[in-house]
Amino acid sequence: MIPGRSLLAIVGAFALATGWAQSVSRETYDFNYIGQRLPDPVLQHSKETFVLFGCAYCHGLDLVSRGEATDLMHSALVGRDENGNLIGPLLRAGIPQTAKLSPMPQFSDLSDQQITALVRWIHYARAQGRYKEITAAKDLRPGDAAAGKLYFDEKCGSCHSFSGDMANLARKYDASELRDKILRPKLLEDARSWGLERLHDQKTAAARQRHQALLENYSAGDVQNVTAYLKTPR
Repeated sequence: MIPGRSLLAIVGAFALATGWAQSVSRETYDFNYIGQRLPDPVLQHSKETFVLFGCAYCHGLDLVSRGEATDLMHSALVGRDENGNLIGPLLRAGIPQTAKLSPMPQFSDLSDQQITALVRWIHYARAQGRYKEITAAKDLRPGDAAAGKLYFDEKCGSCHSFSGDMANLARKYDASELRDKILRPKLLEDARSWGLERLHDQKTAAARQRHQALLENYSAGDVQNVTAYLKTPR
C-alpha cells in the first residue's frame, strides 16, 4: 500500500506534469492553487515541497489554515524558530490529537533538505502574510516614540543608529514610506538564489534572517512606535 503522503505526492506530480491541474477550479482548493511560478527557483522548489507533502492542504499554501489545523501565521513556535531548530523536530515527531487541534502525522522519513525547504516556505509565507496584515490594519493610533525607542534599542540598536543610518531614512521618507522600509528593507527582496560571489556573504545572510524574523513577529503597534521614534526631530 502506498502511504497517503506518498500517494498525494505522486498524484500532485502527475497533475503538474500533465497539465491536468490547469483544469481544476481554484475554488476546489486543489493543485491549481499553487499559482504562478516564482522567479526565484529556490522559493519555487520550497513551495512545491510544501504542497506535495500535503502541508498546504491543512495549513494553507499562504498559511491561512483550514479547519482545526495549527495557525502557522501566528504560531509562537514558528515565530521563535531559527533555521528549523523547532519546526524540524516537530515535523518528524508529529502532533497527537487534542481537544482543539487535529493530529499531525509523523514525517520521520523527511530528509534534511526537505525539512529545510518546508521551513523556508513557512517563514517566507509567514513574512508575506504578516506584512499584508500590518499594512492593512485600520484605525491605528499614533505611535508612541518612547515605546519605539525601547523597542529600537532592544531589537535594532546593535546594527542601526538613530543618529546614523536611520537619521537619513527618517529625513528622506514620510511616515508611511518609512514604515514600509522598516517592515521590508531591500535585502528582504533579494533572491534566495544568490550568485557565487555572495555564497559566503554570511553578514548579509544573517541580516536578512534577522529582518525576516522581525517581520514575522512585529505587531502593528511595534511598527507605529518605531516609526514615531525615528521621525522624532533631532
